[in-house]
Amino acid sequence: MAMKTANTGCSCFCLDFSAGSAGFCASFSQPQLVTDCIGEQSKLEASDFRLERHAAYFKKHLQELPGIYKTMDTNRLTLLYFCVSGLDLLDLLGEVDKVTVIRYIYSQQSSLPDHGGFYGYPRLHFDSEEQDRCNNQPHIANTYVALAMLIILDDDLQRVNRQAVAASLQKWQLPDGSFCCVHGISSLDSENDMRFVYCAACICYMLDLWSAVDVERMAQFILSSQSYDSAFGMGPLTESHGGCTYCALASLAMMGRLNNLPSKEAVIDWCIKRQHLGFQGRIEKPMDSCYSFWVGGSLSLLGVGHLLDGPSCARFLKSCESAALGGFQKFPEVKMPDLLHSYFSVCGLSLCGLLQPMNPLLNMSKRAFDGAAAGFQTPPDCLPWRQHSITNQQKEDDAPLPFGSAQGAQGAQGSRDTQGAKVAQGAWLALLAAVLFPVLLGLLALLSERVSTM
Repeated sequence: MAMKTANTGCSCFCLDFSAGSAGFCASFSQPQLVTDCIGEQSKLEASDFRLERHAAYFKKHLQELPGIYKTMDTNRLTLLYFCVSGLDLLDLLGEVDKVTVIRYIYSQQSSLPDHGGFYGYPRLHFDSEEQDRCNNQPHIANTYVALAMLIILDDDLQRVNRQAVAASLQKWQLPDGSFCCVHGISSLDSENDMRFVYCAACICYMLDLWSAVDVERMAQFILSSQSYDSAFGMGPLTESHGGCTYCALASLAMMGRLNNLPSKEAVIDWCIKRQHLGFQGRIEKPMDSCYSFWVGGSLSLLGVGHLLDGPSCARFLKSCESAALGGFQKFPEVKMPDLLHSYFSVCGLSLCGLLQPMNPLLNMSKRAFDGAAAGFQTPPDCLPWRQHSITNQQKEDDAPLPFGSAQGAQGAQGSRDTQGAKVAQGAWLALLAAVLFPVLLGLLALLSERVSTM
């Protein structure tokens, strides 16, 4: 494939092409192979992608999973979601046997009144209820994708045991406001981070179960996970990450609190700077096809989806496309596609305006979201996000860049001052940690040496 160096009229964010290494982006510590630097004359259309191959790829995996997915056997519902929602975004949901898929999804619902939700796999048989509870655990992420799929497939959710799901939500939430993904013997049986906060928010939003969780603690956990650069990590004191930022923003939106987001302009700035041609998930990381959704969706949630450079993003996704097998790879140089990156690349194409529109809040098509929106609920006394959502975003799309005018700059001065103080505080904390950490290590080593000689 022909490689190009930077050229005049380039519209992508990747302006760092090395003349000595044509075709490699030098914006990262380890240069990444890229295919083209897109210009206005080479904008891609939907017809430039092998959409029929991608549809066949999803339909094949809908029927049978290859052996490489055996390590994900406990997350079959999630893999099914990638196929169902992917076909919906490709406008081919009519080729899915809705009745059969809906029946399968409900077959994974727990029948236990205090252990509700959906399993990610066909549950195993155990002789005692105690063993069944410990080994067959409803999973918060699989519960979210099960509900999302049912909405996509036009189910009315009447067969969902809401009270049992509420009981599990109470078990899944931890004292710090975060959520774990399963609850076997105790809440310590699994990891807990921003991903599962998002899943919990989705479940509460779709089923109106906010009364089952502590919304205040949930919000505090999210805000405490905002890093010095204003984006979000997996939890407090963790690195900013594109996927976590999306989960945090979407959760706050469903809670009716996104409008009060601290340092919103700085979050927008962080997201914009993750695009070089495609999107990277973290600073100094290579571009990855799935972040076209995680970061692109974040921009949409923030009301600035028009700041996504669609032509550049589409060109990168094209370089990740598997023309022979269908689907998309994580990186252009990866040999095989996978379901996760295939699905989120299709989401990226939607956000680039090449496929039917999607609503990033619940990660489903606009058609599916709008069809069920009447049943979605924010917590009491909160303004429903859907009143400001991208389904009715014309005013936001016409908005200028942050601080794009003198009036806007004047109005945002207070927010800037707050943001500057927060960044300065973060910098001082980082410096303090850098100084104290070696000292503490030295003291511990000295103490260990003296104890050993006693």
